[in-house]
Amino acid sequence: MEHSYEETLTRLAAILAKHFADTRIVGTDIRDSLMQALASYVCYPHSLRAVERIPEEQRIAMVRNLLAPYEQRPWAQTNWILVRLWRGCGFGYRYTRLPHLLKTKLEDANLPSLQKPCPSTLLQRHMADLLRQGPDVAPSFLNSVLNQLNWAFSEFIGMIQEIQQAAERLERNFVDSRQLKVCATCFDLSVSLLRVLEMTITLVPEIFLDWTRPTSEMLLRRLAQLLNQVLNRVTAERNLFDRVVTLRLPGLESVDHYPILVAVTGILVQLLVRGPASERERATSVLLADPCFQLRSICYLLGQPDPPAPGTTLPAPDRKHFSLQSYADYISADELAQVEQMLAHLTSASAQAAAASLPTSEEDLCPICYAHPISAVFQPCGHKSCKACINQHLMNNKDCFFCKATIVSVEDWEKAASTSTTSSAA
Repeated sequence: MEHSYEETLTRLAAILAKHFADTRIVGTDIRDSLMQALASYVCYPHSLRAVERIPEEQRIAMVRNLLAPYEQRPWAQTNWILVRLWRGCGFGYRYTRLPHLLKTKLEDANLPSLQKPCPSTLLQRHMADLLRQGPDVAPSFLNSVLNQLNWAFSEFIGMIQEIQQAAERLERNFVDSRQLKVCATCFDLSVSLLRVLEMTITLVPEIFLDWTRPTSEMLLRRLAQLLNQVLNRVTAERNLFDRVVTLRLPGLESVDHYPILVAVTGILVQLLVRGPASERERATSVLLADPCFQLRSICYLLGQPDPPAPGTTLPAPDRKHFSLQSYADYISADELAQVEQMLAHLTSASAQAAAASLPTSEEDLCPICYAHPISAVFQPCGHKSCKACINQHLMNNKDCFFCKATIVSVEDWEKAASTSTTSSAA
């Protein structure tokens, strides 16, 4: 009987894996049902093991469909599936319930979202192998993940601004429950997208850090920009995020510092602590070069208002403030030590960068961001910007910022330099 049950689970897994992304199925309801069924399937250990038992060719085809670019298709469920394959492996990501919800009434314990983590190293390996194949698979997937993260977090911030404004009205019976649900969904999506990025950079770090690959530098700069934006929004003193979390509105139960900050921390630790020295330095330089970088945001993770003096030990965090040190049941001593190492490294690197930086005249600054020196010239029109701005622009548009001429190539540019390296904008 037990053998028959497992065989039935495996056959159903094969059907879901084969048809959840089948383009021949045109009925939206049927496609959504198949996707939701697969998403539920990977939440439970016995059914996830059934997915792992289907033939390897079918497993790889399933993962390939999960890695297709997110645009123009229902991507939230796809991302949820990928997250479940990782949950249990990420930084501080071994929880079933979030720390701040432990004292609240338990929902239905059989819900997929409340199952204990059961990651799949087998399917993770398939994912890593596929992302290494060909020049376009990883960039197209990761650009779509970064685009959706930018959208989801921006929507979340816009919504909590509206909620905060409504909360300040005298009547207070203000908030549409549907708006709260959408707001929480955008937050949950932001966290899950960050976790997929953590999984990717852990399994295949070369996608971001091997700059012999044509898209790696651009992807790393985009990632750094988004991580800094998230950190700055969530860690600013007496900020909007703090105020909305304090309200503890029904429907926004999942919105809290812990899930989003540990997801960002997992990515930063992987970039800045765990890899080879050359890759760590590369990631450090990109993070510090982003105009949004604030060392104070990293200090916030350990409950510190300011960077510690070199060679000193971290003081105990103030209980009134967020600190990863307060979550000993969720974050291991090794993980905490890596965060302390990251803070010490960034404190030192920031000081060195500040001492080495030369003042830049206004005419030499990028006319788009006014944060970086001009470092790229566009051909054939000859207009200039920094590499970060033009790389970001070329992802969606091939026209010059200024004259709208089609950009054929981008060349490195240094003031009074006579040599340059040409790269295709295609």
